[in-house]
Amino acid sequence: MARPRSIVEEVLPPLIISVVIHVLAYFVVDWVKPVCGDGVVASSEECDDGNLRPGDGCTPMCEIDPICGDAKIEGDEKCDDGNTVNGDGCNSQCELELELRDVELAPEPEPEPEPEPTGELSSAMDALEPAPLSLLAPKHRLVYKNLFALRYNPLGLVNENAMGWAMRLYEKRGALFEPAYLGVKLHTFVSPAYSRVGPQVEFSPLAILNLTATYDFIGYYGTFNQMQSFGTPAANYSDTQLEANDEDGASYPTYGSMVTLSALLQAKAGPIAVRDNLKGYYTDFKLRDGGNVFYDQTLDILVPDGGWSLTNDLDLLYLFKFGLKVGGRYTVTQAFYKDRHFQSGEPVTQPNGPTHRIGPAVLYTIYDKPERRFNKPTIILLSQWWAQHRYRTGADVSGAVPYVVLGFLFEGDLLPHPKKTYGKKKK
Repeated sequence: MARPRSIVEEVLPPLIISVVIHVLAYFVVDWVKPVCGDGVVASSEECDDGNLRPGDGCTPMCEIDPICGDAKIEGDEKCDDGNTVNGDGCNSQCELELELRDVELAPEPEPEPEPEPTGELSSAMDALEPAPLSLLAPKHRLVYKNLFALRYNPLGLVNENAMGWAMRLYEKRGALFEPAYLGVKLHTFVSPAYSRVGPQVEFSPLAILNLTATYDFIGYYGTFNQMQSFGTPAANYSDTQLEANDEDGASYPTYGSMVTLSALLQAKAGPIAVRDNLKGYYTDFKLRDGGNVFYDQTLDILVPDGGWSLTNDLDLLYLFKFGLKVGGRYTVTQAFYKDRHFQSGEPVTQPNGPTHRIGPAVLYTIYDKPERRFNKPTIILLSQWWAQHRYRTGADVSGAVPYVVLGFLFEGDLLPHPKKTYGKKKK
């Protein structure tokens, strides 16, 4: 009989792969030289419209070129009313129009004396070189993000929402710094079997890194085979057994809490994007007497009460210019059991993991306009096949049946008013 593998042998290989991907993704930003005209806005580019034609709002050097008549006050424009008609207060050159009878002529001011040369090269360069312009989001925002998703194998229906205050961290422009923010939000997660609600803190020091901490209070309703607890991680939690347990009255309402710590690292090289999201979950519930572990439908594993579980999602995507993203996702899940989670005299093992699944992912974003309160509506289709699972590779469910998610994701900026903030240039 083969020796069972230890938790180190089971968990270490996927964690090593995750760390390597994190390191490669972190440095790939510096390896790839931006190419103006490829349609991808790199960190050193102000814009990139996919061509090198002048006069279309983006210069051949990928710098923003103000266009009179686009309803945005940019560069040297004094006004921009969305047209190039003269006589309406803002002329075709985006200069203010005033009638002589409305103003008093003032004497021309005497020219100021030219400053004496300082001899400092940096000061001279600052005077010759115009300050870069940056399209920045407001400093303070009221934002939200919502995901509605249907899941099969295991079956599930969820709506997850995070809403709250977000503060931009830097005045610097560039793709690496502009999305950086600190946020404090209210997190909700609702399904027909249970609900979660609690505070969430997000810290994104750079566009490539996002750190999140969430504390949720959770209430189970006693419906849809939930909550079911067991005395040992070696218990049978197949779909068939959960149904039988529910018919015997094993499902019950209860409550508890969950702490979720998340680290998301992402990078983009041309049209290729890499994302790695590592999450740790600590759960503490009021279980029935004798309960040491319970079935978590989202993680699809027996979770230790008063213990940690871990998931890691690794995405590789190709980004099309019209909002389509096509690629794949690899997911690994592991629960970490202690002596107290087993029966007296029972050997301490890891009978339920890690689980592995892999498959294609398709996302389509209909539009992306930051000034809108309803923005980035995105359709998500994820299909993964179980490579390793105690019951979903033939023991209870055929390995040919995939894990499928169909979702709709959207977000927005609720406050302040978009038309009064977005689109202004900050020197």
